[in-house]
Amino acid sequence: MGKRDESSMIGGSGLKPDSKTLVDVQGLSATIASGVSALITMPLDTIKTRLQVLDGEKNGMRKPMTVLQTVRNLVNEGLAACYRGLGPRWASMSLSATTMITTYEFLKRLSTKSQESWHNRGG
Repeated sequence: MGKRDESSMIGGSGLKPDSKTLVDVQGLSATIASGVSALITMPLDTIKTRLQVLDGEKNGMRKPMTVLQTVRNLVNEGLAACYRGLGPRWASMSLSATTMITTYEFLKRLSTKSQESWHNRGG
């Protein structure tokens, strides 16, 4: 899980995690963060989508629904209505976030190694 390293102590433990452990932690963190984000934003996204695609009817005429009407409809349908489709959204956001974070961290580490080797050569 880690190698003993006196030069870069993490939390005073003297262990430096190996690259696989770092990638695992970063991937798990990205998955959890995107899942929490999906849970928080899903009701707002549901309201937005319904406003875009559903119309209300008043006096036999179709009119765009208001935010208040949309929220009332969702309350009448229950809390579960706000979270329909959460699984696919969570999966999509998790894959996206995990790919972005691990790629960014990999490139950052690669860049740091390149600069270190450049400085060590006396460039």
